[in-house]
Amino acid sequence: MLFDLETQNVPASTRKQLNLQAAGLIFTLLAVAALQLPWRLEDWTVLEWGGVGALIAFTVAFGATVLMIEYGANSIERVLLILLQITIVVIAFDRFRNYPGLVYTVPALLIVVATQIATLFRDWVATLLIVIASLAFWGVSLITMPWPGALLPTLVLIAFQGYAVSIISSRVEVDRARGELARSNAELVSMQSFVSETVRDRERLRIARDLHDVTGHKLTALKINLQIMQQRVKDSPELKDFVDRSAQIADDLLADTRVIVRQISGAEGLALNESLQKLATLLPEGMITVELEEDLRVQSGEVARLLLRAGQEGVSNALRHGGATRIQLALRRISDRFVLRIIDNGRGLRGKPAGFGRSQLAARVKDLNGEYRLIDHAAAGGTGCELEITVPDEAPPSG
Repeated sequence: MLFDLETQNVPASTRKQLNLQAAGLIFTLLAVAALQLPWRLEDWTVLEWGGVGALIAFTVAFGATVLMIEYGANSIERVLLILLQITIVVIAFDRFRNYPGLVYTVPALLIVVATQIATLFRDWVATLLIVIASLAFWGVSLITMPWPGALLPTLVLIAFQGYAVSIISSRVEVDRARGELARSNAELVSMQSFVSETVRDRERLRIARDLHDVTGHKLTALKINLQIMQQRVKDSPELKDFVDRSAQIADDLLADTRVIVRQISGAEGLALNESLQKLATLLPEGMITVELEEDLRVQSGEVARLLLRAGQEGVSNALRHGGATRIQLALRRISDRFVLRIIDNGRGLRGKPAGFGRSQLAARVKDLNGEYRLIDHAAAGGTGCELEITVPDEAPPSG
């Protein structure tokens, strides 16, 4: 983008609560206006109609700002929406100059604007917009009041706006830190589950080899010895019957051992189901939907690690940078390849270049002869991004 201001992403739960509080203040001021203004509409002048129209316009502009933020407004659109709200508040203040109760309450709407500023922009941009709002308020007061106008109320208003921004910024940082902690914890637990699965897979392989190499060989030797004994006890019916039963038991035991070895060997490979499910269970309920094929196993440890890391990276980017509230993660095997797809409803890439995590992930996929595809649906007028990674079921030989 030619012009892009530094903006920040705020958790959806925080935005929702702040919007509800701001809406309460707006409707309170509308109630104050209803009590202050004449009850008979015939007594209203152009000033009253203009003031009421400005309050209604502010309510609409505030709602539009909330919706556009939720659907991914860029930084320029955010600034324009904020400036529009400031302009409407200043107009309402000027229109109600004959009503002392409204003259000193309508400017409180600038505190509502300040709460949106605090959730949308980082420090220097927020400070600049608050200064612009306060100077506009003071400048209009000079038109109808003698010098220095409403200087003292302006200074008080700046203090209240600064306080609101400070409180909300602190809360945003706390919520962001809590979200980062939850994501890090989910990634740690999923990786821990993956390590446990790796250990179990190695243990299964060791047991299968031991059964085959030790138990199987010794049972085979026992069967041969029993066959020799069967030849030597032909003249003793009692011993022959006992040896025959022992030989049958040895045959059954050897067959059972081979079945167990085949079952254990068939289960060889890493199951990612539990590791990927951990990403969903440790975050707010319903935020992540995981779709996995049942009993899906990855033979190559390198491919399994890449798929798990891609899942973690895709979910983390969707939450941290895209502000997504819904994420779909699906892992399937198609022929001899694994396909991992992550779709979110966030704000998209917004023209930002690939960071270290995305670049490294794309490079690792390429090293495994895989395909990396990232589609920004938000840039095309939709919502969110779609990440698709396709890798072979076996890693290419090193070197």
